Amino acid sequence: MKIHKCAALFGVVSMAVAPAQASDLGVNYNGLTRNFDLSELQRTETTWVRAFIDVTRLQALGEAAIATDPDVVGFKQIRAAGFKVILNLKYDYSGSDFPSNVNSQAFIDIRAFTTKVLNEVYNSTDIIVVGNEPFIESDPADRDNDLFLFYKQMSNHVITYNQARRAIPLYVGAFNNLQNTSWQTQPTIDLINYAENTPNVTGIDLHMHTASVTEMGQAIDWARGHLGATKKIISTEFSLKNHFRAHNTDTINATFANQYGINPSWKVWQYINYALQTPRPRTEWVAFLQASSWFMNVRMSLENADILFDQKGLVVATYALRQSQSSMPATTDPWMLNGIYCNQTCVPNPITGQSQFNYQWIDSFRARN
Repeated sequence: MKIHKCAALFGVVSMAVAPAQASDLGVNYNGLTRNFDLSELQRTETTWVRAFIDVTRLQALGEAAIATDPDVVGFKQIRAAGFKVILNLKYDYSGSDFPSNVNSQAFIDIRAFTTKVLNEVYNSTDIIVVGNEPFIESDPADRDNDLFLFYKQMSNHVITYNQARRAIPLYVGAFNNLQNTSWQTQPTIDLINYAENTPNVTGIDLHMHTASVTEMGQAIDWARGHLGATKKIISTEFSLKNHFRAHNTDTINATFANQYGINPSWKVWQYINYALQTPRPRTEWVAFLQASSWFMNVRMSLENADILFDQKGLVVATYALRQSQSSMPATTDPWMLNGIYCNQTCVPNPITGQSQFNYQWIDSFRARN
């Protein structure tokens, strides 16, 4: 756990809502805790680990699948190994309507199934978030009052479950892209206000995949303005993914291309796709990043973001441990640039066989953890 604080971040001013605290920093498995590897976690020196469990996916598989699902098994192993664990309950209603009527059979069924999932993983959890990305894991036409009602009612159910047991911190979210006015919708405001006004909700979760650390500050400030001063904020996902995507079609560095025998006309996305299909020696991958001004200009963004989180009083934030992406078309988000491990674009360590660290992120993570 960090014990340091920072008073300023390149002129970004903290809102006077509460004394700043040193936010904890952890790693994020997303929905792939089947990849749990104790040595990978230990090498990062992390204390916190976050993951989501897809409740609707498990519901489609049936109750018998819960205990043996590889992501549920992996999730439980994390806390058993001594780490603190954040769980996001994911409800993916893309392509279908929200069961927002509490008396409907669909809501009764998903509520009951949520209880069955919690029975399996609750004792392996230190913080629980009702939701993963509600305003993405849904159809645009359904991001209305039905979305709000579903998450409010599901949160009420999880609150009841939680209060009858250990009463661990419970958050609602996560909210995406709050730096953009088009995402600052009435259902978003309603759900944040619900978190503000419900005693047994600790606060909200923000996912901040932005073009700059400044935009992260804008998202936090907007959320804080609707959440009030007393409730907490966590961020279980953050990155400069949007900044990296803006450079997909840049031409790769000519000196780098000549040194490693790469086509000098290739764009960034082409080289990344090449590395995904044919993982590279880490020295080559690092050389590619070091030769790319668009990366080097923001290489301290993880540290800078965590300094910002200290200023804004976030409780904990988690950063991607590894990524899973099969290909890299020109218009795709380059998630693999964000991972602490370059598990897809770099060959394993030839001596140990372990995944290798990406450039810079591990140094920043350890410095701030």
